[in-house]
Amino acid sequence: MTADEAAAEIARLRLELEHRDQLLASVYARADTLRGSVERLERQLDAAAEEQREAATERAELRRLLGNAQLQVHALMQLPAPEADGDVLADDPAAAADPPPPASAAAPAAARPPRRAARPRPPARRPRSLLDEARGMFAGLRRMI
Repeated sequence: MTADEAAAEIARLRLELEHRDQLLASVYARADTLRGSVERLERQLDAAAEEQREAATERAELRRLLGNAQLQVHALMQLPAPEADGDVLADDPAAAADPPPPASAAAPAAARPPRRAARPRPPARRPRSLLDEARGMFAGLRRMI
């Protein structure tokens, strides 16, 4: 290899290194932008979750107040309070009679077919909430960045 060829090869390698450095700088800048976006989205998610909790608390308080108001109205009207299950009307004396026995008590045990031994079921997994899924997605994005 001559000196000119060596100098040309060195210049080519320097250009490749500069190009690689430029690409790395742009990748690092993009990663910083993505990290900032993920952090902003996480803050928005946390704020939305807090607003949802506050709204649920407010709904529960409003339901409680509405229930109290209904009881006061019924007391003022001198009507019996509404039934919790809503199936039995207080004005219907036949409906207030003893309820029919459950179907399992009416069927004799001998008429039932024998049951096979049940396999133990794995514990029911709690379904993941949308909030849990979003947090998992953000964790995955952070690992990828």
